[in-house]
Amino acid sequence: MTNLWSKIKELFQPEQEDDDEDIDLSYPVELPLDEKFAKFFSEAGGHFLYCENKQEVLYYLKQIIEQEHISRFICFDDSLQKMLTMVGANYINYPSATADFNFIHCESLISYNGSIMLSSDKTGGRKISELPDNFIVYAHHSQIVDNLSEAMQILNRTKMNNLPSGITSIGGVDANPMNGKISTKNIYLLIVE
Repeated sequence: MTNLWSKIKELFQPEQEDDDEDIDLSYPVELPLDEKFAKFFSEAGGHFLYCENKQEVLYYLKQIIEQEHISRFICFDDSLQKMLTMVGANYINYPSATADFNFIHCESLISYNGSIMLSSDKTGGRKISELPDNFIVYAHHSQIVDNLSEAMQILNRTKMNNLPSGITSIGGVDANPMNGKISTKNIYLLIVE
């Protein structure tokens, strides 16, 4: 009978592990939000340009215009229109088939997938599908957040009872366009410290 009990015990006891095996209990190193964003944004085909000041923004803007042969922008923001004027770029503030690129601000930069959150406030009340496929986005380092939930919390807090419509995102490694467009052709991000 004791022999039977010892055999049953053996069946239910886990095998002894070798004490020589080293078990790695450390957590993977988490990248800082800005590095994580830059990594995923670039993996998705975005062009990430870090700028220390406005002079660098204007320099890169001019380089993009020359490289992409941009003839006309759609730009809804007065401060961005001033930058376009400073580099001698042609722009309009309404959707048109004659425009090659958009030059816009964004709501947030989403670190977990490298996407850029936009709203109707940033697109002049227009849907993404009404705009050219090419974007130059002007953003600040402080707009980088971990995920969409955090971005929405900030939007709710800053816009209070005037939440914009048309909240969407462009770019990112797992971007699933719900706006009818397959993907954007080019996204340049001018991020300022």
